[in-house]
Amino acid sequence: MSEVNMGSIKKIYCNTCRSDTNHEVIATHQRHYDEIEGEHTLYPQRVFWEEWRYRVWVCRGCDTTALEEAYTCDGMHHPDKDEYVYDSTYYPQRERFALRKRHFRHLDSKLQAVYTEVIATFNADAKIACAMCLRALLEGVCINKGITDKVAWGLEKKLRKIEEGNHLPHNIVASLLSFKFIGDDAAHKLLSATRKELEASIEVMGDLLNFLYEVEYELVSKAQKLSSLRDSQMKSQPGS
Repeated sequence: MSEVNMGSIKKIYCNTCRSDTNHEVIATHQRHYDEIEGEHTLYPQRVFWEEWRYRVWVCRGCDTTALEEAYTCDGMHHPDKDEYVYDSTYYPQRERFALRKRHFRHLDSKLQAVYTEVIATFNADAKIACAMCLRALLEGVCINKGITDKVAWGLEKKLRKIEEGNHLPHNIVASLLSFKFIGDDAAHKLLSATRKELEASIEVMGDLLNFLYEVEYELVSKAQKLSSLRDSQMKSQPGS
């Protein structure tokens, strides 16, 4: 591994710039562990060792910071070179392939919490947990719109009821029902969806939340504002 010192420059994926940018080292630290056999004898022998190198990298584009933990140990030797292989982990985790959470200003706080867990479990590659969170979010939306178990039993029937009540267009409901983890049998059997299925489902779910809580709120708000303007104009007219 090439030596990295204060002021060294390296391209690292920046979560803020969302691209590979030049980063500069502003601090370093190193620690080492040796496992010694016969440590207090005349012939001590090192049987195993580990090394950690810590570096604080600052993006030269946006000034955000990342911590690198580079680890190597006895046995991690490069087969073709006279050097050891280091396994680097960055904190916060690099988000090159991570989904970004969408922001909904008018979403119920409980639904917002479940949506946050959907994104977190997807980015952690916890597929079953992500699918369960998506189901919980869908169930929560149905309940929030008044479609409880007394109205319809099972998630598919609840979604149909929401569609019948003109809360959702048919294409969004059809998209949601196309994912295999939606069905009750799949949920009970803990069937795992693929990453592509989950990503597509999260996109549809984002559209659903935007349609139900953002667009609807804006339309109602603008309609109320228009109604208030009309009332004011009527009152200001002579003889009213």
